Amino acid sequence: MAFGELIVWYLFLGGTAAGSFAVLSVIDLYTAFSHAGDPCFPRMPLGCQRHRLRSTTQGRIARTGYSIAFVMLVVGMLCLLADLGRPEVFYLLFLYPTSSFVSIGTFALSLFAVCLTIALAESVLTLGPVGEKVSLVAKAFGAALAVVVMIYTGLLLENVVAVSLWRSAWLPVLFLLSALSCGCGVVFLSVCLCENYTGALRWFRGLSLVDAALIVLEVLAVAACAITVNAASADRPFDALLVGEQSCAFWFGFVGCGILAPLAIEVSALVARRTHRSSVIAVMAVLILVGGLSLRFVLVSAGVQTAA
Repeated sequence: MAFGELIVWYLFLGGTAAGSFAVLSVIDLYTAFSHAGDPCFPRMPLGCQRHRLRSTTQGRIARTGYSIAFVMLVVGMLCLLADLGRPEVFYLLFLYPTSSFVSIGTFALSLFAVCLTIALAESVLTLGPVGEKVSLVAKAFGAALAVVVMIYTGLLLENVVAVSLWRSAWLPVLFLLSALSCGCGVVFLSVCLCENYTGALRWFRGLSLVDAALIVLEVLAVAACAITVNAASADRPFDALLVGEQSCAFWFGFVGCGILAPLAIEVSALVARRTHRSSVIAVMAVLILVGGLSLRFVLVSAGVQTAA
């Protein structure tokens, strides 16, 4: 597999779609099962109960978020097919499955796409009790598949022996945390697009705590990657991100846009116990996504250059 610009977009779009689904599905599942024994709904099927308990605001945010994730996943898969040069290779992976990360990732990505489609359909259409239950199963199964998809992109790079920059067990962890943070960014955008923004304020507070924690863990994962990669090679390949040709994209794109700016906005709102305007949240969400894209760009570009 050639690692070009299309692969960068696939890594970003596929990971972000998986992260968005993971965040939204966990919220929906919590809404469904946290009130499963509510005496106010003793005779109501679980699916309809979940539909009743989910507010109009939550439904609108879920519909927007799942739609964005679906578009991202479709575009990301098209980028992957275009980079392969031979789209039939994707089909052959199903006919002749192997234990390789590419084969496992292909199956996980395809099953995840089915779960995302079901979740999107449920958020747009009015389904009966059976459809609601199928949607809950798809969200639970899809959340597990989303984790596999997020980790798989990092494992795919880690197992390229020729690139010492990617030879770190912390790389899949970094990709997982980054994808979840980008998923929070998509949900932030969905909140801003919600007509009843006042009713969505609690979403910002809760997501801010989660995303701030993810960003801190992401910083630790980057540091762990740098230490392990440089310690394993005398060439210190991670320094190519810090002071090399990719340093600008790393410091301004990933660190500035993806780490410092969102963390400052989130912490300032949490400390002051207030919520920023929707325009500020939208800008923060875009910065998170720019940071996630920059991380994948610098890792792929620097890795290809050091291996050349």
